[in-house]
Amino acid sequence: MDIQIILAVLFVIFLTVFLLINRQKVVLQKIIHPILYMVMFKSKFGIKFINKFADKYREQVKFFGYCCIGFGFLGMIYITINVLYLLFMIFSAPSAPAGVAFVLPFTNIPGVGYLSFLHWIVAIFVLALVHEFSHGIVAKAHGLEIKSSGFAFLCLFVPIIPAAFVEPDEKKMKKHSDVVQYSIFAAGPMMNIFLAVLILIAMPYVLNPSALAPFEDKITEPIGFSFDIVNESLPAAQAGLKNGMIVSAVNGNAVKDAQQFAENMYYCAAPGDIVNLTADGKTYSIKTEDRDGKALIGINNIKNERRVLSEYEKIKHPYYWLKELFRWLFLLNLFIGLFNLLPLGIVDGGLMLGTLLKSTSKNEHRARKIWAVISTTLLLILLLSLFATYFGNPFSFLFK
Repeated sequence: MDIQIILAVLFVIFLTVFLLINRQKVVLQKIIHPILYMVMFKSKFGIKFINKFADKYREQVKFFGYCCIGFGFLGMIYITINVLYLLFMIFSAPSAPAGVAFVLPFTNIPGVGYLSFLHWIVAIFVLALVHEFSHGIVAKAHGLEIKSSGFAFLCLFVPIIPAAFVEPDEKKMKKHSDVVQYSIFAAGPMMNIFLAVLILIAMPYVLNPSALAPFEDKITEPIGFSFDIVNESLPAAQAGLKNGMIVSAVNGNAVKDAQQFAENMYYCAAPGDIVNLTADGKTYSIKTEDRDGKALIGINNIKNERRVLSEYEKIKHPYYWLKELFRWLFLLNLFIGLFNLLPLGIVDGGLMLGTLLKSTSKNEHRARKIWAVISTTLLLILLLSLFATYFGNPFSFLFK
């Protein structure tokens, strides 16, 4: 059995036993109990650090929180437009990817890649800690007591998805100005996005596949490029090439740069030319097709591949594990940070919008109805996009 699956099973067993032993400290939030529910393990974890940090850097923390407000509302507008665009794509381009997927281990996330259990659990732990501590530190800087903190778990019969929380005094928070409330709500998701930006600046490879990770140029050497087959009817597939192969030579010449190959195909190759690609020790002859006057062989997503030098073979696996971890830290902090800015339900963006509507509307009941309509609409779009991702576009029959 895969070690990742064993670790996942042990993790679920450990959490179940731990929560049963400490059930006096557990708060149960029923959703569809006992199938789907949330458990919260209340403790004082991290509160001493939150209090100390907020007291020492009170004014700087307040300033950070105020900055988060503007960026938070901009992020809310950006992510809302993207969700509405998903709806547009579902009806205008039914064959296009839906763009929404569950971020769960053992899954291939469309356009992103495979997420292992260990990468998932470490990344989720880090982003949850950063998110919730940011809420707590900004709240404490404004004089709010942090009543408790701890870990939460979304359960599907048993604990599955971990989270974290801090619990400020909500009654006192509602007595603060709207600006203070905005800053507290926005601090969590904006800190996730800020962390993602820092990782991107330090390690551009997390977004740019052609960039190298730190020290990668010292411990590896280029060996060619890999690719994806567009479809089985095009020349590359017809010649016998498969996904995952590494091309080491083009027309008999060693190739180490995928960009150079792509430029040669675009600017130099002509429809009808024969291109010889050497992959996995075998040479494949491909006759290019004409696509709008350009030579087409039917591969995409080409990227450079490298091999660890023999003297560094012992660190190969931990190095690439850490490389992939930082990529997922970037992606999950960015995606989940933006998701939390959606004006949806009880996520931070929803709380920000609810506060805004209450303060700008003379009729609180009407403000709540507007909030409910916006939140419900976005939720339905997300659910529709999820359905399209995993089961296909339900409206595709309209375009046949």
